[in-house]
Amino acid sequence: MKKGLIITGVTLLGLGATYLTGVGYYSNRFVANTTFGTVDISNLTLVKAQEKLEADLNEREIVLTENEVEVARIKVSDLNGEYNTESNLESVYQSQDPIVWVTSYFEEEAFEDVLADQVAFNAENIKEVLAANGITNDNREAAVNATIDYSDEDGYFIESGVKGTEIDYDKLGASIVNTVEANENTIELEDVYAEPTIDEESEIVTSVMGTIEDFSDIQLTLQVAGNDITIPQSIIESWIYFDSNNELLVDYDLVYEYVNSLNDEYATYNKTRQFISTLQGEVTVQPGILGWGIDTEAETQAIIDDLYAGVDVTREPAVFSSGGNANSADEIGNTYIEIDLTYQMMYLYVDGELIVGTDIVSGKLGAETVPGANAVNEMLSNTNLVGYNQFSKVEYSVPVSYWIRFDNNAQGIHDASWQSSFGGSAWQYSGSLGCINTPYWAVETIYYNVSYGTPVLVFY
Repeated sequence: MKKGLIITGVTLLGLGATYLTGVGYYSNRFVANTTFGTVDISNLTLVKAQEKLEADLNEREIVLTENEVEVARIKVSDLNGEYNTESNLESVYQSQDPIVWVTSYFEEEAFEDVLADQVAFNAENIKEVLAANGITNDNREAAVNATIDYSDEDGYFIESGVKGTEIDYDKLGASIVNTVEANENTIELEDVYAEPTIDEESEIVTSVMGTIEDFSDIQLTLQVAGNDITIPQSIIESWIYFDSNNELLVDYDLVYEYVNSLNDEYATYNKTRQFISTLQGEVTVQPGILGWGIDTEAETQAIIDDLYAGVDVTREPAVFSSGGNANSADEIGNTYIEIDLTYQMMYLYVDGELIVGTDIVSGKLGAETVPGANAVNEMLSNTNLVGYNQFSKVEYSVPVSYWIRFDNNAQGIHDASWQSSFGGSAWQYSGSLGCINTPYWAVETIYYNVSYGTPVLVFY
């Protein structure tokens, strides 16, 4: 019984000595069953572990394939990689407690994903090694960045970037690290082709598209001749272009062209028009000074300013006018003077009511009154008509009580005390030099019932 106790004590003393020896041994070594990545570093000092790790990496061979065909085999040692694993190894070492070294023989301690930030291969070195194996980017297709394009059908849209066939050497270097760490040896070059540097989600693309959308979403409505015309989004997009700094600009010429098309469609200035006359029904009236049009230059700039302001706008366009009803489909209205040269009659309507109907004498043969859609542009009383008579070859100055000019060629309505009769064929033998000779009572009534801009329709 006593002997047994002695044996047991000796055994315990032996185990204790072994344990303490192990503690001392592992105080500067990694414990058993320790792996770093794919390398077993059990029982090694830090220095030896680093040496083994580098040796293991340098012994690796990577097989490169393309289109499922092997194109090269490269040795990791030829890449002259940078192995900065000391700090990670140090961390692993410090995390292990030599006091519990015994348990390491029964439990594996594996440290994975430890190379990604610690091992690097220089892109130039990889390029040189691949070139030595006949692999270069010389005849490969470069990646194509995403772009913003425009078509009349689709407006602005993103053209997706396309991956080419050029090798991204940095990407290949990272793939080599991952392949080694996964204890594999094959890399498909298709996986390391260069990607576009700008894709659909890139900030520069999304920012520009956002600007385009904000611009084209503006509701810009022009009230033209009684019509509300909202400029279509597609039209606004067609005006947009970008300078070298990707600053959005508006094409002045295209906006001008659009405004001019509105003017052509709706404006009345310098256009032949149909008119319902008192005696002849519908007649054609040639262009005169009456009418309105869109001030194309001013309106073009106004639209551009509205777009840059970025707010919805509903307004009338900038217009010019001679007559009292600008920006109207019917600028004649219901107050106007009508001069029928065929019937030698003149009428004044005020608010649709006939106020004057009178015989007249118009221009004689060789000095015929020029027809046209005109408007009152000068009104004088007790004045002299001054001019030159091309028939008698003398200058004249004739007093009149009322003068109402209606065009830019000195044609006007006035009293003519020298006329013995009005209407009929009087114009053929006693016609004026182009003015409308009118009975005193009639011109007086007209004078006090019209104003500057009142339409004057002269026709045959």
